[in-house]
Amino acid sequence: MTPAKKRTAVEWVGGIVALTSYVTGEGEPYRPETLLWIGEDGAVLGHAVGKPGALLAQACASLHSTMQQPMCGRPRTPDRVRVASPELAETLRAGHSEIEVICAATPEIDAVFAALRERLNDNAQTEPSYLSPDVGPAALAAFFRAAAALFRAKPWKTVPSDQNLISVSIEKLGVTAAALSVIGQMGQSLGLILFSSIDDFEAYLEAADALEHGEEPTMPSHFALNFDRGAELSPALRKEIAEHHWEVAGADAYPWLVAVDADLVGRPPTAEELTIAEAIALTLPKVLKEKKALLAAWNGGEPVVRTLLVATHAGDVEVSLRVPYPRELGVSRLPYDLLAELFELGQDGDEIDDEARRPLEDELVRRFAASPEAKVLTDIQSCHFVMDFAAGYFNSTIATLGPRELREIVFDIIPRKVSIDASAASWIIEENRAFYAFLKREFGLEQADACLRVLGGDAVKKLEAALSDTSKFGMAKSLFMGGRTAGFDIDSKEGIEAWMRTMQSQPLPASVRLPSLGSPARPQDRAAARAKKNARKGARKARKKNR
Repeated sequence: MTPAKKRTAVEWVGGIVALTSYVTGEGEPYRPETLLWIGEDGAVLGHAVGKPGALLAQACASLHSTMQQPMCGRPRTPDRVRVASPELAETLRAGHSEIEVICAATPEIDAVFAALRERLNDNAQTEPSYLSPDVGPAALAAFFRAAAALFRAKPWKTVPSDQNLISVSIEKLGVTAAALSVIGQMGQSLGLILFSSIDDFEAYLEAADALEHGEEPTMPSHFALNFDRGAELSPALRKEIAEHHWEVAGADAYPWLVAVDADLVGRPPTAEELTIAEAIALTLPKVLKEKKALLAAWNGGEPVVRTLLVATHAGDVEVSLRVPYPRELGVSRLPYDLLAELFELGQDGDEIDDEARRPLEDELVRRFAASPEAKVLTDIQSCHFVMDFAAGYFNSTIATLGPRELREIVFDIIPRKVSIDASAASWIIEENRAFYAFLKREFGLEQADACLRVLGGDAVKKLEAALSDTSKFGMAKSLFMGGRTAGFDIDSKEGIEAWMRTMQSQPLPASVRLPSLGSPARPQDRAAARAKKNARKGARKARKKNR
């Protein structure tokens, strides 16, 4: 008798995903969510759409109705449902005890959502517009007038850097100590970006840096007022401006206001956000007239604090501006002499004096070695790497080094310069985590949390990959690592000398990869390098001036 063939368990996949467009005209704009159920053959069997957070409570009922009336096929009950969200899994287990619910990755949901998003983009027929159910022509006319006045004032000519922040408070509109960044100092991307707090601004810098490194970070919500060339606007927008006779300051001064969420999805501004932008655009040119006082404030002088009453389309609004932002980037003037002395090095713009720096850092490491944070460590070396590279590449000490520079040191410079195996990644990350935890506890280092985030998550895995990538090796490291591969003890003087004698007598082994010295850099590479260097210099300068 032939045994009966065992039935394959039927698995469905479910998930809740936010759509990539906003719903407006119903109070605060929101991105609707969709709940999808995918069958064993990959077909979508059911779906529901709702406001953010609403679908979780409906998940059990939605699954039940999908089993009873699927979009295709006969009614049936799956043996197992796989979801990526722990909250969704818990909800389904409580409502469907007869079904096994597992929590694991759901690439099927991602694929369906990607196809849905592409279809929605292809079918989008609505033309762009400044107008919305919440924002009418009169409000936009007032905004355009204010934006034109702002453009003529050219704030990017007065504000030295996009990191020279201005504190903005508009009590009537619910704005308290928002961080305003003026952009366009290099003649490109002219405008303003408003963050709800200094923390959001710093998170934005970290996220922008992470994006450059191919990561997908969470971006803090913000809204931006940008000025574009008319030629870059869609014909529909230019026609709308012309029909309503909205004021524009010039061919390159067409304003565009957009709110950006954590997923980098933009939406039109609300009526309140438009009023906030109008109020700032009316106030800032008046304060910018005090150019000498502003520059003095950014250079450590008396802060400039002004409160002005401006007439917006929504009525009179009181706007308070403060220069510089009261809580500045990076380290504050720490009361502890050791780190305060490190902070002072290089503040005059000259190269940091290594003879002054190293004794201070040695003492700092000595105290770190005696700290509770260092008890789990077997050796302390890599924090010296970080501090030496901070001085050599960024003219910074550990007191002024920011998370973006730390990221470059750990994942780029150390793999390129330090002759160590990939197995060292874990102790490098562990040691520097402990070091920053010590600096935070002992000295109150403000950027410690941001730097710890750089060293958290998958930092060990990233560093292991970088240390294993021979394409990242500089010439010196390539030579030394080639010696190690060939069996020489390059950690000793004798081993290095033996390896050097061997190299002089025979060709390099194939495992040693040397960088090409003869190929000239491409113009775009040179430009990118200059831009990167200028960005680092500007960031250092801004941090110093803002304190």
